[in-house]
Amino acid sequence: MTAEETPDSSPRPAGAGSTRAKPWLVIIPLAIVVVLAAGWTGLWFFAANRAEREIDAWIGREAAFGRAWSCGERRLAGFPFRFELRCRKPTLETRGGDPLRFTAVTAQVVAQVWAPNHIVAEFTGPARVEDLATGEAYAANWKLLQMSGIGDLSGRPERFSLHVNEPRLESAGAGGQPLLSARTFEFHARRRPATQAAPDDVDYASGLTAGESALATALGLNGPVDMTLQGTITASADLRPMPVQQRLKAWAAAGGVARLDRFVVSSPRVVMTAAGAVALDPQARLNGKLDLGFSGLNELVKGLDRNGVIPREVAPIVSALAMVGKPGEVEGRKGVTFALSFDAGTLKLAGFPVGLVPPVF
Repeated sequence: MTAEETPDSSPRPAGAGSTRAKPWLVIIPLAIVVVLAAGWTGLWFFAANRAEREIDAWIGREAAFGRAWSCGERRLAGFPFRFELRCRKPTLETRGGDPLRFTAVTAQVVAQVWAPNHIVAEFTGPARVEDLATGEAYAANWKLLQMSGIGDLSGRPERFSLHVNEPRLESAGAGGQPLLSARTFEFHARRRPATQAAPDDVDYASGLTAGESALATALGLNGPVDMTLQGTITASADLRPMPVQQRLKAWAAAGGVARLDRFVVSSPRVVMTAAGAVALDPQARLNGKLDLGFSGLNELVKGLDRNGVIPREVAPIVSALAMVGKPGEVEGRKGVTFALSFDAGTLKLAGFPVGLVPPVF
């Protein structure tokens, strides 16, 4: 074997002949991540500035509707995936109807970046509620108070919900008298566009569990009270604060109808139910039908009489009317049901006129 044919026996470096490392396989993905992060950061701050402008515009629209919102101090946070408005000493003042002022300690309003039209707000108590017309003030507190709303692209509200855990209301000042307490309270409203050229309708639902109040006791509802309410109010597009008589007059002129699908108030000894629909004619007279149910009616009448809610001479008349009712079950209890109707203000019981309801405005 010649020298040229002698095998090369010298050692090779480790890894020789393998594929050489390619730094761009690491650099390019990292660069993409950095660019996307920078882009998302810029987009969030751009959207945050726009959200600030939208909040100011919303406050302006609310003020035009008679609801003035304000913050003692306002700050926007929540980067990177949501917008979070933190408000110190939030205040709501209503004008145009019964003027009220509501002031809490703090509020936190949150919206996700991908759903900015869905807003959830939580309020921290205690709060102060003032009747600006009479000067009366009340103290309110709760374990949780949460509101949520969904609007369309124009900012018009489509849905609204309120949920409160362990609400308590009492008169303000030292030694305030308790007025209302409950385990839970909730209210929901949904705008339903009218099918014709008419104001929109609003579906509503509300509930109360384990409620206690001096008013309920005065009405003969002793013990914890549960309440369920569900129905629809047609021709109810104008939700601005206004005097009750003015609202009723505008509602009647628009041909509004109040439908009550389910209304139940229950206590340990008394149950009341109602369902039907009523409306007002241009002369402010009541028209429509209501089906009422009572269990423990005599107990209720005794409570009303005992607390002076009805005149003593009226109590026997109300008890006698119970004999006109049809025996039946009321929410699983023995009771009586009544079919009431209103014809241009004339109250009819089981089809027979029994009195007149005065015009409501």
